[in-house]
Amino acid sequence: MSVAVCVGCGETKEGAFDPCDGCGLDPARGGTDRMLQARSLLLSERFYSEEALKEFGRKIRMGEPVGYDTGQMSQLVEELKTQKLPVISRASPGCSIVTWSMLGMLVLLAAGLAYLYGTWKH
Repeated sequence: MSVAVCVGCGETKEGAFDPCDGCGLDPARGGTDRMLQARSLLLSERFYSEEALKEFGRKIRMGEPVGYDTGQMSQLVEELKTQKLPVISRASPGCSIVTWSMLGMLVLLAAGLAYLYGTWKH
């Protein structure tokens, strides 16, 4: 996985389209904000070295402007528009099957224990 910088807060993250652990910005959410996605992709190892990315992150954290290459931005926006499938967020929309299964087993265990306690008391 490549290293990228969050365009929202300047924190380092894995992958240009991954949600940021620092501020929660998710460039892939909805798959329609191509400018946000292009900026996110531009601030990745695909275009810059780790040292340059660290400097971009510092600038963003300090509130300094980051100069995006308009030519590259336009090219990336067009490239993203022609993708056959929208970029889909890896952020979990809710509880996973494993979580629901565990919760279901806990409820069944609690019900079983309550039944055993009730029959043992009588």
